[in-house]
Amino acid sequence: MTIPATFQGSPTGEDGEPWLGYIRVSTWKEEKISPELQRSAIEAWAARTGRRIIDWVIDLDMTGRNFKRKIMGAIERVETGEARGVAVWRYSRFGRNRTGNAVNLARLEAAGGQLESATEPVDASTAIGEFQREMIFAFGNFESNRASEQWRETHDHRRDTLKLPATGRGRFGYIWHRRWDARTETLQKERYELSGDDGAAEALYEAYERKVGGDAFATVAGWLNAAGYRTVRGHLWDDSALRKYMDSGFAAGLLRVHDRTCKCGALWKCPNYTFRPGAQPSIFAEGDDLWDRYLKHREQTRAIAPRARIATYTHSGLMRHGDCRQGMGASQGVSPKRGKINGYSYRCSYYIRTGGAGCKGGQIPRERVENETRKWLADAVAEGVDAAEPAIPRQRRDVAKERARAARERARLQEELVKLQDGLARLQADRAVNPDDYPPGVYEAARDRIKTRRETVEQLLAKTAAIEATPDVSDYEPLIVGLLDEWDTINPGERSGILRQLLRRVAVYRVEREGYARATSRIEFHPVWEPDPWADQASSDSATED
Repeated sequence: MTIPATFQGSPTGEDGEPWLGYIRVSTWKEEKISPELQRSAIEAWAARTGRRIIDWVIDLDMTGRNFKRKIMGAIERVETGEARGVAVWRYSRFGRNRTGNAVNLARLEAAGGQLESATEPVDASTAIGEFQREMIFAFGNFESNRASEQWRETHDHRRDTLKLPATGRGRFGYIWHRRWDARTETLQKERYELSGDDGAAEALYEAYERKVGGDAFATVAGWLNAAGYRTVRGHLWDDSALRKYMDSGFAAGLLRVHDRTCKCGALWKCPNYTFRPGAQPSIFAEGDDLWDRYLKHREQTRAIAPRARIATYTHSGLMRHGDCRQGMGASQGVSPKRGKINGYSYRCSYYIRTGGAGCKGGQIPRERVENETRKWLADAVAEGVDAAEPAIPRQRRDVAKERARAARERARLQEELVKLQDGLARLQADRAVNPDDYPPGVYEAARDRIKTRRETVEQLLAKTAAIEATPDVSDYEPLIVGLLDEWDTINPGERSGILRQLLRRVAVYRVEREGYARATSRIEFHPVWEPDPWADQASSDSATED
């Protein structure tokens, strides 16, 4: 008599088909099913069906909305023949993304593998069983989307109405007062206050000063760690965590909001975001421009390759080939007097990468660039900008009037932004109290109109802030004079750091000479106080490498 597999005992030794057990604990709090419960159910299934779990693949605190998980490794092991299939507690543990489920399940089955649920007995080898499994997957996808929409509404309410971050948790330099006060066991207004006794707020302020001063994020993180400061979760600071926190604008009393129409998924790398006023206090006093200087510093360094940020040469990260608008890197060359020299000249990187197909090429001795830079600083700037015409004609404008006009416009836009935010809060509150007053679609249309206008105002605010911060050459004269005085006493890295505050780039153009086989070069300097002549193609300022 043959006993059906369902009633067989637990296999021992090498008996039974080899299977992999997969456990996933969701990021969704209502679905945090313990790994022990999932494991017990899968082991019971294996005992009932005569299968053998040869290994466990565990993803803790992982979403099922994508497949950037260890489950991909389990599928690969089935493809190599190590296991017969993958067993899960429920099919929803495999994933909650319809496309990802279909693609990866097809990949698993193409290798001869199977996916089994310990608590949902479905025979997917039959038409009705496969239909049942597809319905289970579809319902899991629906539940995931529904939960996502609810969280999005919650995040919008926190940002729009409460002016709080989308997620409530502690922030470095601040004391977080939760909505629920465990000490008094009462509800209170959620808020953030600057920390006073531990010195974290002061350390955060100094971190901004150090970064604007030229320190790398890793260097600043090391300084925080050495001073005994840790993240709010008790971990050591690293460059990634510090960069995200400082870029978030939270310490400046702002909330960083990603453009919802952008579907890139790379929230921290995407440039499509705006800053909104938050309810938390700023660590920067009124009139302190450190935050603005930090934003400008980040904008400048973002276009420079990591290797060039720690400058080897005076013009590291500043050199561009004017013909193709690509970067120029320092290359080895031979001097008639000194022989082989590292960094003898700057060459067009695009010409090298394309083997001459993308650009005719350009090359200029590094010593010439440095000499002409000193001459440009002395003649065109330090002794009076009007004494020599710049390579790019400067706009004749009254900077003071433009700044004053931008300040008035910014005040008006900020007032309008406050009205829009208050209007959105009133609309949401009124709808909650009087839902019958809003026929289908009316509330959504009004809400979307307010949000669209708010996004427009935020973009206009960013533009006026840029105009208000428009520099004038007089703002830089002390820095230029100091650079000229100390040029021979400071190192190339220090010179590079100062030049990056003065110049957008140094452009080198190829100049053909009639009757000569070799071309020569001319140099253009693009200072920050003049209109950018490459503004139409700013994205082409690719980073260079020394």
